Amino acid sequence: MRNIRFATPDISRLETENIKKTVDTRWITAGPTVHRFEHRIAEMSGCDKAVCFDSCTGAMEMTLRALGIGPGDEVITTPYTYSATAEVIRNVGATIVFVDLAPDSFEMDYWKVADAITPKTKAVMPVDIGGKLCNYDALYEAIGRRQEVFHPANEVQRAFNRVIVVADAAHSFGADWDGFVTGQLADFTCYSFHVLKNVTTGGEGGAVVWDSSPYDFDSEAFEEHLRLLGDHGQTSRDKSNGWEYDIALFGYNSIMTDVDAAMGLAQLDRFEEIKQKRIDVTTTYDALFDKLNEHGFVIRPMIRHFGMNYTSAMHLYPVQLPESTSVRFVQFRDEAQEIYRNAVWRYMKDAGVPCNVHYKPLPMMTAYKQAGFDIKDYPNAYKTYASLLTIPYHTELTEEEQRYIVSKLKEAVMEL
Repeated sequence: MRNIRFATPDISRLETENIKKTVDTRWITAGPTVHRFEHRIAEMSGCDKAVCFDSCTGAMEMTLRALGIGPGDEVITTPYTYSATAEVIRNVGATIVFVDLAPDSFEMDYWKVADAITPKTKAVMPVDIGGKLCNYDALYEAIGRRQEVFHPANEVQRAFNRVIVVADAAHSFGADWDGFVTGQLADFTCYSFHVLKNVTTGGEGGAVVWDSSPYDFDSEAFEEHLRLLGDHGQTSRDKSNGWEYDIALFGYNSIMTDVDAAMGLAQLDRFEEIKQKRIDVTTTYDALFDKLNEHGFVIRPMIRHFGMNYTSAMHLYPVQLPESTSVRFVQFRDEAQEIYRNAVWRYMKDAGVPCNVHYKPLPMMTAYKQAGFDIKDYPNAYKTYASLLTIPYHTELTEEEQRYIVSKLKEAVMEL
């Protein structure tokens, strides 16, 4: 039986050498290497500001806190995401407002986003699932339709004078759309450098980037606030009395280390190399599924990673399974497609092909159900989830392995 990996980081000798050099300096925690990494991240994002954290979750939460979002406020996001996107809203004390997906899409229904904006709404958090950038033009249009109800609570919010867009770009570092790159579309863009992301800093890592020029607020003070929040509120040590520091505010422990950043810098040096590998894997999959569907098998890639005016970051390869007509599954009625998909997942597992599901909608999770959310209010999110299967997708996949994966998926659909 095959033993194909679902995902794996693309690590070379360069990453190892960078880490060793950093360890040899004996400066291992947050320091000069993190600052160099921040500069590179900002540069590649078309922004002038970047602050690194220990995770994308940390970056999103500290950004919401620095924006002054908290109890009494509402933040809109999608129910179709990993829990981190929504939990940071709850962590800061704000109210989570879910908006269902548009039909046959991973993106929120932007008309419904406009309807969901109230005087309490302070931010919207879109998610670039799989690496493809959301339609930010449509999102800003929706926000603009409700600009008159926005009530800013501080200087930064007044500078924007509308609901602020904080993107969960955990999957989309390096994507582009219509001449813009990730980081240039949302007001604040939060990245993940988790071990299985396209660019990794090791086990975990994250950052927030923004461009200070379009809006009239003190970006330097905002950056300093973010840094304080992520490092216990601790100020720099007093150079005239080297041991002394202050705790300027109650903060959190969410910093990135120099060891993490050393790996990240090597990954950025290899970014184009890694990207080309992902293009090759993606092109092979696209061709295999196009050929398969020419013969009547409707297994549709749910993300087209290349378009006339965009290239995604190519992070996930989810496919939509055909609707099951077997009596074996239709007896389950509303849950038939989900049960069928799970049977396909088991078939693939038995064939040595590990698959996943991105994502189970949050209103189906215990904590969210206990918080009052009901998946029946998000039918499009459920429909997308029930027919989706994410297949292995990484730079070490061989063409022969990809052919095997697609052939086994075809077998599963035929036999089940």
